Amino acid sequence: MASKKTVTVHNLVALGAERLAAILADLAETDAEVKRRLRLELAAQVGGDTIAAEIGKRITALRKARSFIDWQKRRDFVKDLDLQRAMIVDRVAQTRADLALDLMWRFMDLAEPVINRVDDSNGSVGDVFRSACEDLGTIAAKARPDPVGLADRVFTALSANDYGVFDGLVTAMIPALGDAGTARLKSRLAQALADQPRKADGRDWRASAVRRALQDIADGQADIDGYIALVPVEDRSRPYVGAEIGRRLLAVGRATEALAVLESARPKRRANPAGYYNVLNFVGHGNDGGWEEVYIEALDATGQAEQAQRLRWAAFEERLSSTQLRAYLKRLSDFEDVETEERAMRYALGFKSFPAALDFLRGWPDQVRAAQLVLTRATEIDGNLYYLLEPTAQLIEGKHPLAASLLRRAMIEDTLNGAKSSRYKHAARHLLECLALASSIQDFGTFETHETFTSRLHAKHGRKVGFWTQVAELSGT
Repeated sequence: MASKKTVTVHNLVALGAERLAAILADLAETDAEVKRRLRLELAAQVGGDTIAAEIGKRITALRKARSFIDWQKRRDFVKDLDLQRAMIVDRVAQTRADLALDLMWRFMDLAEPVINRVDDSNGSVGDVFRSACEDLGTIAAKARPDPVGLADRVFTALSANDYGVFDGLVTAMIPALGDAGTARLKSRLAQALADQPRKADGRDWRASAVRRALQDIADGQADIDGYIALVPVEDRSRPYVGAEIGRRLLAVGRATEALAVLESARPKRRANPAGYYNVLNFVGHGNDGGWEEVYIEALDATGQAEQAQRLRWAAFEERLSSTQLRAYLKRLSDFEDVETEERAMRYALGFKSFPAALDFLRGWPDQVRAAQLVLTRATEIDGNLYYLLEPTAQLIEGKHPLAASLLRRAMIEDTLNGAKSSRYKHAARHLLECLALASSIQDFGTFETHETFTSRLHAKHGRKVGFWTQVAELSGT
């Protein structure tokens, strides 16, 4: 149970409405964000028209603003932006769907001017508008506007989709468009595609965008052949395109056709440098846009189960695909799957890429073997892979403190050796975590004790004052 001093809804309720109101009024005097939220909530109490007017004023102000918002101010700005979106959905749309629909269109019109003046390097601003695009469909289904007029407005939005915020608009709007609206939109898009001048190199992003919108309509109408007809012939040999077509054909039971399409889009084998690994995108043969997964599914669907199993195991052996290994084991008998899983784990321990093996064992998960891998191949740990090493250390530290410490030591040394001052705070935290684990380690074996490791750091990096200052601050010394 949380302490009575912890800020929770339950504890705040105990303060009483009058006391809370006084606190919020005080906060509103110095915090524009709190004041704005309170004004919206008060307007919502009056009615849908009133809060719609308040949101409309804020949208107008955001549209007129010209100042640049850097990364330091971005978080607060995104919170304000998303608050307007949420209020349209949660407050206005509940009683006045027609007003909410108009407001959300106006909100979406902010995308270009807002994105142009905000540092959106992490994509958080774009995410708000993409969420609003989905909301448009939900609100439109409630508001039930004229379907033909709605189709025209959707077409206009798609024609000015320079920032990709309307990429999901067609899919979101199909329920509200109905047959008449969908037919109107399809006709206008088809005409736009026909009128689009062909470029010399055959690549035109506007034509591709219109084509994708038409394919979204085809998907919404379950028109598989219509979808395929819109794919340029020269693109059908691309693995990810073949996967998209194959997936749709399999969904309607046309497995033989799917297999043929996938065969014609078979990816070329790519040789990987020895030991190459990127934890975010470990590239291996057949992993192009899901081609491999769909191809194996097509083999199963056409009665080639044995060949499908061979490919699943090959995918595991080549790049430690946990997806294909799970699928492989699922198709074995109860006793056979246990033996095969054991064999797979042993194989992972000796895999050529240490990071790939560690990522696989962490994700499986197999804590015992993840720790074993660290202890037996410690010299291969790349301390720069913090996005892999830190979560693995957290996973195994309870039962395998030495292995967890070795992972953290690698990150510490990589940071200090490279004088990566932006990571000093993290490295200091890792050092204190190693200290906390040291008492749980019965035998360091051939590895340095924590005291020896720390002494070596002092001797080698004693002049990196920034790091040691962080250690002192975090330890309270």
